[in-house]
Amino acid sequence: GVSVRVILDKGQADTNQKYFDQLTAAGATVLWSDPKFPYMHAKVIIVDGAHAMVSTGNFSKSYSIELERNFAARVSDPDDVADLTSLFEADWKRAAPELSCTRLLVSPVNARARLLALIDSAKSTLTVESMQLADSDVRAHLAARKAAGVEVRAILADASWISANADAAKFLKGLGVEPRSIPHCHVKAIVVDGQRAYLGSENLSYTSLSKNREVGLIVTEPAAVKTMVDTFEKDWGVGVAF
Repeated sequence: GVSVRVILDKGQADTNQKYFDQLTAAGATVLWSDPKFPYMHAKVIIVDGAHAMVSTGNFSKSYSIELERNFAARVSDPDDVADLTSLFEADWKRAAPELSCTRLLVSPVNARARLLALIDSAKSTLTVESMQLADSDVRAHLAARKAAGVEVRAILADASWISANADAAKFLKGLGVEPRSIPHCHVKAIVVDGQRAYLGSENLSYTSLSKNREVGLIVTEPAAVKTMVDTFEKDWGVGVAF
């Protein structure tokens, strides 16, 4: 008896058509994403207008949930949930969203500026665990932090999966940063000074930050940030040098 609405990525219609049909048959109302976005890449669930989840992983059991490295954050802050709800409603109506949020990163609206501001705020340490590292602005701001004396470490997806990461690794090595890789690194996360973090659907790429519909979150809760720090250290320990 719950009212269920779903926006599915039209850019992946070949994959999503069977789920569109299954959801519709079950009584859900399903809408294809606005074609102005190359990809509806956000991964958000909102429940009863009171709780939400923002994920780096797709809702695929065999890959994203059971195989890949991903993060998901449960969001209960009323303002954040209200902003996520407002964004969903705007995308449902294919209207421009009104975003008063201070913690959400929404592509293509504010994600680039907020992600770069987070990187720029690093004073001592900056860790990146990301499927991709292709965006030129992100690279430039990482380079500036490294030049300022910040310790920078990076874990990327293996170049055998994401071929562009061979160039990303070359770039990082040019900064004096020796990146590592882990299998199935689908996560998109940055931690600054062990105190503030980003997680979300935004890959560190031009299309993701400037063209797609994406949703990310700035995380400041100590326990949540610690989980991200501990996970990075675990992955760093088993990572393989490029």
